[in-house]
Amino acid sequence: MKKNRFINLALVSVIAFALIGCGSTAATKPADTAGSDSAKKPSVTVKLSSTSSKGGAMYEGAMKFKELVEERSKGDIAVQVFPDGQLAKDLAAIDAHKTGAIHLSLPSTAMAQIDPKFGVFDIPFLFKDAAAVTKFAHGEMWTKEFQPLFEQYGMYGLGFWENGFRHITNNKRPINVPEDLKGIKIRVPESKLRVAMFKEFGANPSTSDFSEVFTALQQGVFDGQENPFVQIEAGRFAEIQKYLSLTNHTYTPAYLVASKVWFDKLKPEQQEILKKAAVDAGDFTREYGAKVEGELLAKFKAAGMTVNTADVAAFQDKTGPVIDLLKESIDPAFVDKVVKTAKE
Repeated sequence: MKKNRFINLALVSVIAFALIGCGSTAATKPADTAGSDSAKKPSVTVKLSSTSSKGGAMYEGAMKFKELVEERSKGDIAVQVFPDGQLAKDLAAIDAHKTGAIHLSLPSTAMAQIDPKFGVFDIPFLFKDAAAVTKFAHGEMWTKEFQPLFEQYGMYGLGFWENGFRHITNNKRPINVPEDLKGIKIRVPESKLRVAMFKEFGANPSTSDFSEVFTALQQGVFDGQENPFVQIEAGRFAEIQKYLSLTNHTYTPAYLVASKVWFDKLKPEQQEILKKAAVDAGDFTREYGAKVEGELLAKFKAAGMTVNTADVAAFQDKTGPVIDLLKESIDPAFVDKVVKTAKE
């Protein structure tokens, strides 16, 4: 595993430095490289890696972050956004942060592989609604318990961003109760808890990177997947999935993280601009998610998806063993504290 990580890091470093020296190729062209102040040449060019596609809250948040940073720095800092895993997949980007080969990235569920404490966000039905999420994002649990965790792994956690409440799509049948998932091959992110949850529900879960899901669904490797509306749209899953079941089974945050070795070399005023923009862009992602949710649901229906609202209580009855499993890998008191804070 460590050997593979080393190889991945080496490859990412070569790609990143090639981009710096030679400019972007067609395959790794950033979403937008123009600064807000064309008259001033930036002293810092930031490469932000994301596996999200255009239309997703993470991608739109990255573009908002770019706008805020370039405007507030008056052109001193330029931000290049690389979507769709063009620069690196989540874990490879996290490895690259250790050397500064990649400056910023937007991991989500993958952080639980780095530190099991991030697995608490896979607890089913942790947050009641969007208001509870916003409160958590600006609360002490995030700033005092989670942000310091990133530094242990060569990163700074700059922002708690939206990925969203997750729902299930598939090509077999509507999912009303957990028993409807029996035998369904479903893609989930790299998360032991998410795998355990769907096994408890009766499905056959497997993991893969988000950027690979469309092709895997198209080829029948998976029957279904689970994601927030914005990611279902960004991944174009409505084109190849027949059923959408509204479950709200998990809320998944994303995190804007920075390479510590790179960030520490910036001027204090540049650091402050990035920090503040990260928080403001995080708020934007939640506003964006709320704004487009109704629009996307209508769009999915218009695309021919059959939509049903699942029996949430039936799923909640199955979540006890999943939380018990999480408490085997991290401090039960920490789990209880997160749950209590999320419910307040």
